Amino acid sequence: MKRLVAVLMVLGLALAQSLVVEVQGSLEEVEAKTLKALEAAGLQADRVLNLGEQVRQVTGPGFPDYRLVVLKPEAGSVEAVSKNPMAAIVLPPTVFITGEGKRYMVGTFDGRLLFSMLGVYGGEVERLVWRLEAALGRLGPVKRIAPALMPDPSSGMMPALLYRVPSAKVEDVVLLVETELTSNGLNLLPNVKVGPVTVIMPCKSEWARVMFLTQPAGGFAAPCRFFAMQMGQDVLVGAIEPMLMTIMPGVMGSPAVAMLQEAKRVMTGILEATGGTPYRPGQ
Repeated sequence: MKRLVAVLMVLGLALAQSLVVEVQGSLEEVEAKTLKALEAAGLQADRVLNLGEQVRQVTGPGFPDYRLVVLKPEAGSVEAVSKNPMAAIVLPPTVFITGEGKRYMVGTFDGRLLFSMLGVYGGEVERLVWRLEAALGRLGPVKRIAPALMPDPSSGMMPALLYRVPSAKVEDVVLLVETELTSNGLNLLPNVKVGPVTVIMPCKSEWARVMFLTQPAGGFAAPCRFFAMQMGQDVLVGAIEPMLMTIMPGVMGSPAVAMLQEAKRVMTGILEATGGTPYRPGQ
């Protein structure tokens, strides 16, 4: 997080946590426009998830339309996780579509901020960022949503929860994580290989409802990412740090904080179930 603070201070919050654009039309029309814009920018959708319908079925009415376009892994995603596996917390990228009636918000993460923080910006990673920005730009003027507060460098918080599992195979750890996620009531998508990293994408409707009613622009981090990578004879396994979302506008002081704390407790328990021990890069 010290790197994140340094980036924010140097750039004077010029970078954002998420990028959004407002698009007029029905949900189906906006989705079609988004997919066309992504394709024109050289990006392909792997799947489109109807998160809004899923959340309403599980938790009841009162949740807006919300769709997640999860992209196919490309060269930038592979390069990013190869340089720093923590980049898998948002890869492969998600473009979210949310709103009601004839007005929708389309958005994704700001790769300039996150990838600079992780020390992977440049090369194919930079080109991925350009493509995401270009795709949104085809839909209208892009708005940058900056973090609402500066992370505390003394907290020691990293973007990801990391554990190292000794004398293990990545396939076995992935299977164990998926089993634990299912037993904790999370829905799972098929895992995805992004270079040397296997990305696991679970979702819990109750968490999604609280988070996205509080801050709809947080959809770039959905579905939640767990990941695993062979590291010699051991396996590095991790997940996005849920508390990272507290720096988004409107989150601190809201019910989302308690939800994120619960999510961290559950996710930490799942990682601990692999038999690993907490890990920090450089150990």
